[in-house]
Amino acid sequence: IPGGNGRALMGMAADERRHAGRLSAAYFLLSGVKFWPPAEPELPREGWMAILRRRYWAERKGAEAYRTAAGHTGDSALRELYLELAGDEEAHAGIIRGILERL
Repeated sequence: IPGGNGRALMGMAADERRHAGRLSAAYFLLSGVKFWPPAEPELPREGWMAILRRRYWAERKGAEAYRTAAGHTGDSALRELYLELAGDEEAHAGIIRGILERL
């Protein structure tokens, strides 16, 4: 990815790792079970444009899922976490859109 776009994507990846840690802690507090996702999947063999398009829609879908989860939980702390993560996902979609607009 040309220019400073790589830094933006690395920042998004760091956000996603923080999200996983926060959700893992919330899950542990609710269930007593420590969860961490499996190792990172293999990198796709498609081009950058296709990867960015797919990630854009995944971020949008993730934001929607967090907002839906926030509406279904009775736990105020969990609702706050879901809404915060939804905002992050929307920001990530905006970053990806901006990268595509500059390519």
